[in-house]
Amino acid sequence: MLFHITAQHDHTTCGFVTHGKETMKSRSVWVEGSDKVKVLGAWGYQTSHTLFGIVEADAYEDIAEHFEYHLGLGPVEVLPILDLVQRRKDLGFWGQS
Repeated sequence: MLFHITAQHDHTTCGFVTHGKETMKSRSVWVEGSDKVKVLGAWGYQTSHTLFGIVEADAYEDIAEHFEYHLGLGPVEVLPILDLVQRRKDLGFWGQS
């Protein structure tokens, strides 16, 4: 199942602001995924301290565990999403006008 992640923090909880680029080693490791969470894409909007990701996992609980560290930094939104390209293929409509 696919999920869209939005995670936000502010300048007071931003590791880069408070500890420099060395913090990026530990705080951005989520982009590598895990054995339960596959990260398909990850983006950041640094001026608003907002991170975005598209991830794949079998269960919401795996996503919640993967982003648990971020809950102390700011809000995290996890939205299940539908792959519309795959849905069209599954329905047999791909390539048809």
